Amino acid sequence: MDTLWQRAVEERGFTVVPGLFSPSEMIALLVSFADLTQPNRRRAGVRHVLRHPTIRMIAHDRRLLGIAHSILGNTAFPFRATLFDKSPDSNWLIAWHQDTALPMSEKRETPGWGPWSVKEGVIYAHAPAKALEQVLA
Repeated sequence: MDTLWQRAVEERGFTVVPGLFSPSEMIALLVSFADLTQPNRRRAGVRHVLRHPTIRMIAHDRRLLGIAHSILGNTAFPFRATLFDKSPDSNWLIAWHQDTALPMSEKRETPGWGPWSVKEGVIYAHAPAKALEQVLA
């Protein structure tokens, strides 16, 4: 790893990459969230937002993919996006945790994977550590 942010990911498990997107790109992204949020929504999150065209475009942006590729290799790809609305009107308390369930295209019984669940029509399996080591959030 050859940059400060890459070393930070290796050493601390996270980093902040300032200035990756311009202010105008961020404003456009925030405006696009308007159709993801509902005024009377009771939950503080929306699953499967990778289906949203703007989110999909950002997730496949060469800058973000470049970061993922430099850490995980050139086969890394976006597979999940969740929007959390942490505001005074829509919030919840949850202890720190690591998501261990990954979305799957089909249920295939495999040692180390499971238990299985379905969330909003998408199949999930709890993944073994080896698979989770290949996920970058």
